[in-house]
Amino acid sequence: MSSNCLTHLTKNASMMSGKVTGFVGAMMLSASMMVSADVPTPSSERFGGLYKITTSSDPIFPATKTNEYFLDFGKGVQAGKTSGSVAVSIRRNPNVSVRVMVWQYFPEQARILIGAPADDGSRMAVAKGAWIMRGITNGVIFQRGSYQVVLQRADPNDY
Repeated sequence: MSSNCLTHLTKNASMMSGKVTGFVGAMMLSASMMVSADVPTPSSERFGGLYKITTSSDPIFPATKTNEYFLDFGKGVQAGKTSGSVAVSIRRNPNVSVRVMVWQYFPEQARILIGAPADDGSRMAVAKGAWIMRGITNGVIFQRGSYQVVLQRADPNDY
């Protein structure tokens, strides 16, 4: 993955829909007030691997009993690496579709951006959403405005 692609992802965060853009602005203002002790950091390997969305009120990931989402961040956040690709799988039994997206984590703000690697006809990445991350036992919570996505480490039997 090129760093140029991720740079464009970050630059295009301000070009997202009004709700996400407003959220990103509010998030940047409140980032200094956040306590990030329990969120993943580049020096920890707590965040990475395969996660299952157990609950979601976020329309970006409309998880239901018939639509299951899995996000595979691979090795995830590691020392010196705060970006990469994520395989987003949606299972609508018995069918599974997978989309590869890009992510970038900003540890100072406890923020993660996920987006499409490139827009149609463009070489620039397009942000799908920006979330504040909060670590929980065996998982992580993504918070975007009033929306919340709960991700738990996937059990091999889940997938």
